[in-house]
Amino acid sequence: MALGFIGNSAVFCTLLQRQRQSACATNSLLMNISVADLLVAVIVIPLSLVNIFYDWPLGQFLCQTLAPFQDVIACVSVVSHTVIAMERYRAIVEPFKRRLSTRGTKQAIMIIWLLCCTVIGLPMALVLRVSIEDGAHRCKAHWSSDLSRQMFEVYLVVVFVLLPLAIQTYAYICIVKTVDREIIASAESGNDQERLLKAAMSKARMVKMLILLVAAFYLLSLPRVLTMLWVEFSSSSLQDDVTLEYAVMITISIYCVQHVINPFIIFASSAELRASCWLLCYRVAHGCPT
Repeated sequence: MALGFIGNSAVFCTLLQRQRQSACATNSLLMNISVADLLVAVIVIPLSLVNIFYDWPLGQFLCQTLAPFQDVIACVSVVSHTVIAMERYRAIVEPFKRRLSTRGTKQAIMIIWLLCCTVIGLPMALVLRVSIEDGAHRCKAHWSSDLSRQMFEVYLVVVFVLLPLAIQTYAYICIVKTVDREIIASAESGNDQERLLKAAMSKARMVKMLILLVAAFYLLSLPRVLTMLWVEFSSSSLQDDVTLEYAVMITISIYCVQHVINPFIIFASSAELRASCWLLCYRVAHGCPT
């Protein structure tokens, strides 16, 4: 939790500082993801641990409003990554078409949060209840039938895992091909060779970082998704298996790592962002204006 809070705070503040100098849609969307990851560290993980190992202390209303946050934040991350892929596709593959403006980016971020709260948070809020299990209060979903629960889980996987993954994969394949062609063309050009090559390599580094972020997101999310489907569609005898309970706990832990690892990927992939972060830390430590 501490690493997630510190790392994502550093990413957010660094990108915010760069946004003041030069507004960029990708940076704004990365800031949106870092805010979501911060909420995981501050709200989701502590509440999940309390609900699993202790007693739900916050009553029915907050069970319905705070407990859906884990799925809402996962949705925000998925949709933000998808919008980033589409924005980069438009900027690199189709550079002469209209790009996402600063105002449009802010509107997109608001729509992302509203969409995720509506299509995931609201349905979850309607079925969450505080119940007593083994003498302890638990905030859990109580569906009207097994079929409705299974349909909702399949809907989540198709709409917020498979479809975004297909869009992002197609976008980044096209982007990588275009950037490779630009690098080859700039290396062979006679005029402004150094400038063109530098610009193409800068694009390549940005794309590499974004692909690593997407890859980490899906690699660390898929175990939880597969375990969720296993739980939903396994027989009732298997659902009571201790091994399955441990598998669920392990995959949830792996999923939480995803929200901690993003800052490491971002700063490891970008020397410019590392330098901006160190400069920001220096100014804050010495009381200089940021």
